[in-house]
Amino acid sequence: MSFMKQLLYLFGFILSVVFAQAQQRPMHGQGRMMPPPPPPIERLSKEQRAQLESFKIQFITKKLELTPAEAEKFWPVYNEQKEASHRLMKENKDDEIEFQEAMLVIRKKFKKDLMPILKTEERVNLALKVDRELLNKMRNEMMRRKRPMS
Repeated sequence: MSFMKQLLYLFGFILSVVFAQAQQRPMHGQGRMMPPPPPPIERLSKEQRAQLESFKIQFITKKLELTPAEAEKFWPVYNEQKEASHRLMKENKDDEIEFQEAMLVIRKKFKKDLMPILKTEERVNLALKVDRELLNKMRNEMMRRKRPMS
């Protein structure tokens, strides 16, 4: 076999290995696969839970630019919505449509309850989105910490 043929075969083999690796390992940043969720709160120590709660409060307060008076009214409403969501998730509804409808009822009530506190539609919508942003931030931080040092 000539040197050029050997080189061509080697190049083809390397390309096939690279493509096979790419097929097996979806990229997190390109929407192909969601990173794993953060660990359940139940598995965290009291100190870790307190740190997480403190981070959540700071993150949401800063993101929504809550004044002390707004924060005083916001957090009980937020916690009530969270508890209602957790209760619904624990019910383990088999009917996905029923589950989504029930979750929508909870979120609509949350929106209605937030309007007198946050005053503008823009801030209320931001409050509805901030949990998802917080979860993404936590996932990214966990992934960063799990990566081996280069």
